[in-house]
Amino acid sequence: MKSLKSIVLLFAAFSLTLFAVEQSHAQDARNEAIDLYNQAQELAGSGDFDNSIDLYRDALEIAQENDLNDITELIVERIPRVASSRASNAYRGYQNERSLESANNALEAFQEAKEIAEEFGNDQVKQQATAAIPQLYYIRSVLEFRAENYDAALADLDTAIELNENYATAYYQKAIVIKEQSPDDVDTWLEWFDTAIEVGERANDNRTVENAREGAAEELIYRAVNLFEDEQYNRALELLERVEQYDSQSADAQYRMAAIHNERGRWDQALQHATRALEYESGGVNDQAKIYFEMGMAYKGQGEKDKACEAFENARYGDFTEPANHELQFELKCEGHTPTGR
Repeated sequence: MKSLKSIVLLFAAFSLTLFAVEQSHAQDARNEAIDLYNQAQELAGSGDFDNSIDLYRDALEIAQENDLNDITELIVERIPRVASSRASNAYRGYQNERSLESANNALEAFQEAKEIAEEFGNDQVKQQATAAIPQLYYIRSVLEFRAENYDAALADLDTAIELNENYATAYYQKAIVIKEQSPDDVDTWLEWFDTAIEVGERANDNRTVENAREGAAEELIYRAVNLFEDEQYNRALELLERVEQYDSQSADAQYRMAAIHNERGRWDQALQHATRALEYESGGVNDQAKIYFEMGMAYKGQGEKDKACEAFENARYGDFTEPANHELQFELKCEGHTPTGR
């Protein structure tokens, strides 16, 4: 009986010792986890985000192994936010440097922030990173475009569009890259301008819609002028007629068409386009002078001397002063004309 009592007492003493050891181990684990957490906090505060996240993870491992739920919850909440701060800091680095390397760093940081947010179930950080990543692909594409790395630029734009199909600016930039890469492939880059307009209207991105319309119209006019100088009149007119799709009141396009028709002796059509150009022109007399000059040439071709003289009088401004005076004094010999500039 005495022996049994001794065994019971010995077992009780052993159990108390084991409990004390377990309690001591648990307290040591808590202290270690807290210490690592505090170190991680200090590193995050000083901007050393990489080492901070590593220490948070070390602390998390200890907390989870020892069922330290309060510490675990705290760390799970902190890691995605520190990853988000690291990404924001990388983006500020890009804003300061505007380099391809800094853009790559920012993109990588936001991608990692998204992965960490998914790992720890932080929807807010995930949403912020998901929105930022397509924009960073776009930013990198612009830098690649400026460096004339067109294939790389297009690849990044395709990724941006894949991640956000309503990213109108990416479609617009793709039109610009393709236009630069394949300038003669007018239908292809116009198609991307059209898509940018369509997506921009759907997404209420009025700025991109306006930029795409203006960019398409200006490029069509620019190429038409070059074709006109090369005496490719039909092709030039085709491009100018397409301008209306993007700018229904383009004075410049109408003026260019008037000039082409005058060059080809199509006086009626030249006069029609010159009249529209004047209607659409919002500038002053210097801007209107070139239009009046084409109008004068059309009237002259029709044999309408008085109307031609009147038009050339209105053309006597800026660069068109001398050409208009020549028409008035030597070609038409208009009555009452005095060859002075305005």
